[in-house]
Amino acid sequence: MDTGRILGTLLLLSATLFAAPSAEDIYKRSVKVLSFEKIKFHVTSRMKSKNYSEVQRFSLANYSHADESASLICFLAPKSVKGTAILLKKDAQSSSTLVYFPSLGRSRIVPKRDEDNEAFGLGLSFSEMQNQAKSLTRLPDVKRGKKSYYKIAKKDKKHKTIYLIDKKTMVIKEMDIYEDEQLIKKVIVDKFALLRHKPFIIKWHIEDFIKQKETSYSVDTKSISTAFSKDIFKRSAISHCR
Repeated sequence: MDTGRILGTLLLLSATLFAAPSAEDIYKRSVKVLSFEKIKFHVTSRMKSKNYSEVQRFSLANYSHADESASLICFLAPKSVKGTAILLKKDAQSSSTLVYFPSLGRSRIVPKRDEDNEAFGLGLSFSEMQNQAKSLTRLPDVKRGKKSYYKIAKKDKKHKTIYLIDKKTMVIKEMDIYEDEQLIKKVIVDKFALLRHKPFIIKWHIEDFIKQKETSYSVDTKSISTAFSKDIFKRSAISHCR
């Protein structure tokens, strides 16, 4: 029996089992707003700035499998945006964003150059909502009180996002969004619940330091459903979303 070879194999296996998780592993395991492969629910958002406030309601549906995913946002209120729909789709090769305008009775593709624009008061841009796992770097872990957090950085050409992820629950606690090294937004998760024994974010808010406004979001937990068809993500179907 080659004792040295067996010992080497055991040491390698031990190192693999106890190796620190990579940034990609942590990000993929982390609980985001859309944590389930198939889910639909209603959200109430409340936006406040110095001289303005507004309440919106919208439905949000998500489907994901392997490298393919789709998200559909349908505005229910107020009347000025009711019927407007945003469809985000991506696969391993590409991503696209489509917006349906009821006043025009037509949809249009959002050009790549406009994907950094905010999506109808949702507090995030189209590109941020695509939430793609690329250019990830693991930063030193942090501790706040008795809780420990993973810290992950995601970069693209112009933006950088720093994620703080609870080590115990894997729920994203905070997102700091930078543009040209300036902090422009902070996303804070306020509450999560267990849905089918898995964490699910039900309350969060976004602080926009450039526009000096804050928007809070609350999921209507009674509206949560998985009973819908993938057909709702077809371009021809988004004019009827609700």
